[in-house]
Amino acid sequence: MAGRPRTITDEQLLAAVGSAVRAIGPIKLTMADVARTAGVSTGALVQRYGSKRGMLLAFLKAGSVGPGMRAAFEAAADPVDGIQAALAYGMAAADQSPDEFANSLAFLHLDLSDPEFREVLAGYQESQLADLRSYLVIAGVERAGLAEVLTALRHGTQIAWAISRDGVLLDALRANVETVLAPYRKKK
Repeated sequence: MAGRPRTITDEQLLAAVGSAVRAIGPIKLTMADVARTAGVSTGALVQRYGSKRGMLLAFLKAGSVGPGMRAAFEAAADPVDGIQAALAYGMAAADQSPDEFANSLAFLHLDLSDPEFREVLAGYQESQLADLRSYLVIAGVERAGLAEVLTALRHGTQIAWAISRDGVLLDALRANVETVLAPYRKKK
């Protein structure tokens, strides 16, 4: 006997997971919270993901920003501006409150403490570093370690902003990245 047809896509459910994680945090989060956010039954989530851990792992695995980073890079008229746009693309918490960002950081703790989550996260980081290196080559500014410095700057800016809660995170990131990339801009 066939099961009931799905009325909501995985993409819609995983978007609800992201909203609930930002609002509640991964520790307090329950499958019932996500079900309310998505407008489905908790049983539907259990059937699809098995457990809270399975649901959060599916959410993490679905989270690649690589294609969006490339599109942001390619849309910029200047390749150095493209690097800045790629780094800003998909910035976790670009429009989040400091409390929502704190919940995103709590999810990072889960990513780092669970070997399966960490493996997915490490794969994303290596892919993003490879993409960033290619953007630096296209821009004619590739220097050994610059992709890693820009990635560390991105993460560090997020943490510093979460501590200071001063201004808008995306503005802070753009200013910090500009400080590093300014010497590589062509004089007009």
